[in-house]
Amino acid sequence: MSASTSQGPVLVYAPDRGIGDLMWHLPTMRAIAAALPEGKVVLVARPSSRASEVLKAEPSVARVLYAPHYKDRLKGVREALDFHRICRAERPRAVWILEKIDRPAIAAALAGVPERRGFGLGHSQERFLTTGPFLPKAMRPAHRIEKLEAFERAHGLVVTSREPSLKLDPDALEAVKKRYADRPGPWLCLGIGASEPARTWPADRFAETARRVSDLFGTVFWVGGPHEAERAKAAIGDLTTAVVACDLPLDQSAALISLSAGFLGNDSGALNVAAAVGTPCVGLMGTAPVPAYSRWLSRLDGGQGRIADISVEEAVAAVRTRFVDERWGDARA
Repeated sequence: MSASTSQGPVLVYAPDRGIGDLMWHLPTMRAIAAALPEGKVVLVARPSSRASEVLKAEPSVARVLYAPHYKDRLKGVREALDFHRICRAERPRAVWILEKIDRPAIAAALAGVPERRGFGLGHSQERFLTTGPFLPKAMRPAHRIEKLEAFERAHGLVVTSREPSLKLDPDALEAVKKRYADRPGPWLCLGIGASEPARTWPADRFAETARRVSDLFGTVFWVGGPHEAERAKAAIGDLTTAVVACDLPLDQSAALISLSAGFLGNDSGALNVAAAVGTPCVGLMGTAPVPAYSRWLSRLDGGQGRIADISVEEAVAAVRTRFVDERWGDARA
């Protein structure tokens, strides 16, 4: 490991685009930071990860820099140029690339970064890295979490738990408590948003599920992006326990989830945030379901990757079972 902080920061390059992906990488980033004398890294992430908001209170991340994701024919060149500019400006002593892509490795090499680590996986990236070992080619089909675990072992990083244990902004917590102080508990959050239709459970099923568990929860919050507010309002109808909370900024949305007794939602960033803040959560899975990497997370899988195959009855049973077994009614709000 590099020892001198006078030679510049250590950059961690995490090119995945989702908030959930960011949560999976948190234990690795913390382990890298813990091995440094300054105890912090500079994270380079995609804007869509919203890392600067999500990790606002994370002590192991000194700063977040954004490297855009491009989709045109010159995307590789543009991404390499972007990261080269970052490296020239930051003058890092080391770069850790939590992926196999070669563009950031090439950029870091051209910028003269003395220490460069990455997954490798038998790709051309290995030619531009200075420090192994690399993950074997046979691991290419493995899930990202498996790759992270193997990478940690290979580089002597100490990770005692895969739980993200996301740190929350105290101001966001206070703002949510104040805003919803009059709402009875226990609270349940419904995560209705998702990145694609194949991962989106119908809103009317969320509404029917909320209706059938209304004896358990004093308030049911509908959580999603601003564009999902109208869909939520249309589905809610006459449900008196429902509150649409799609207007919250991301840090307050995470705070609301953390203050809730439970969470039911699509395979999305909000689901991973729920697991990350230690809220018991049931994930409705469609395509490419996330593994149950957290003790807080359980899954309901649609047949053949079809989230629409998950019935209201299954969702209600999953929430009721965990409510009783884990005493959700005694938790939080």
